[in-house]
Amino acid sequence: MKKIKLVTKDKTIPVVIGSSILRGSLIKKHIDGRDIVIITNTTIKKLYLEKILSCVKSYNVKILSLPDGERYKNAKTFMRIHDFLLSNNFDRNLSIIALGGGVIGDLVGFVASTFMRGVKLIHIPTTLLSQVDSSVGGKTAINHIKGKNLIGTFYQPDCVIIDTSFLHTLPEKEYLSGLAEVIKYGMIGNSGFLKWIYKNADSILNRKDESLEKIVTTSVKEKIKFVSKDEKESNIRAHLNFGHTLGHAIEASMSYKNILHGQAISIGMLFASMISVDKNNLSIKDFNLILLTLEKLGLPYKVPKNIRTKSLMKHMSFDKKKLGKKNRFVLLSKLGQCVIDDTLSNKYLEEMVGVFRA
Repeated sequence: MKKIKLVTKDKTIPVVIGSSILRGSLIKKHIDGRDIVIITNTTIKKLYLEKILSCVKSYNVKILSLPDGERYKNAKTFMRIHDFLLSNNFDRNLSIIALGGGVIGDLVGFVASTFMRGVKLIHIPTTLLSQVDSSVGGKTAINHIKGKNLIGTFYQPDCVIIDTSFLHTLPEKEYLSGLAEVIKYGMIGNSGFLKWIYKNADSILNRKDESLEKIVTTSVKEKIKFVSKDEKESNIRAHLNFGHTLGHAIEASMSYKNILHGQAISIGMLFASMISVDKNNLSIKDFNLILLTLEKLGLPYKVPKNIRTKSLMKHMSFDKKKLGKKNRFVLLSKLGQCVIDDTLSNKYLEEMVGVFRA
């Protein structure tokens, strides 16, 4: 079991990582009152709810199970959760456990930040994507019809408990999707890690315990490097959005259906890498390593044919990184090193999207 600390200006957040580590002592030390609400989804409820309940037997525990899927990460579900909390007369001594993947983590984090102006929050992420990315760093959000994660807050949890044994029950498609964010850390901050991923692809794909712990622990450490320096994304934390400008536009264009977040980000990362070769002198050797790693791990890298360029351009116009109506793309100057480019015109991006189709 590994313990890592994310230290921010106002808070120290413990992140505990290991296989089959879930136990009451890890949770109880972060709960002050008697009231706990576990918020999960219908899929995870069947798999892990009983395990969590066994850790909090002595508390007053209520359970809210939500439908599973990105399309439920919206204002309607947000208000449904608040209605549930208010109807049960919870107060500021409430502790909320977010048990699930990125949708549950983002949505429940937003609720925890706004209910009674903020209550205790414990993340227990169950997917690879949520373990290596969304559960760490304090971003919360819901989606809007105009784009992904446009409504939300920064709100740090009280702890994050990452049990890598959960990954053995993750459907193959979701596991591969999560690997996109793992690969991202090698691209933007740790080139040695990307090379390790490429060399150890078989062990990663076979979900060997040592490889799972390696990719999760290294990814969390890399993310903490960015967040600890720039908690509210005013500077280098924006580098974590590498591939997300086009990726989020793909998700929104498909109404968050028939594509997973990591699949869309994989496409967005190779798109940004291609622009980096054209505009920022990324070497062909580095580009090829990125492409081959995505291929080796079964991730897509071309824009689906059924998405119109006009739709992608519309949704990219709502990108949260934009300032003064300027596009701001995270690009690579070399593996492990990013820059933000605000010189890319809409015409240029539209032409590049046209080249980048399946």
